[in-house]
Amino acid sequence: MGGWLGALVTLAKPVLARVLLALGMSVVTITGVEMSIGAVKPMIVAYIAGAPSAAIQLAGKFGCWTALGLILGAITFALAYWTLTQSVKVLGVGS
Repeated sequence: MGGWLGALVTLAKPVLARVLLALGMSVVTITGVEMSIGAVKPMIVAYIAGAPSAAIQLAGKFGCWTALGLILGAITFALAYWTLTQSVKVLGVGS
């Protein structure tokens, strides 16, 4: 019985190491993306605040705020997808 347990532990160590590495990379990347998007949003708001109020209202009527949310969401999705594909490569799963 002890031989089987030792063999399982020996096989599980590299897999566990890869999983933890992938999770660590994901956490670092997601934190970086969150910080980047968190820094970009206030900059955009500051630039918009300098515009005349009529222009801000007109931009709202044209749906610019929805478009801005979609663009930032697309950037976040693309970076999250990239992180997922890189994690799969680290784990050695798939192509």
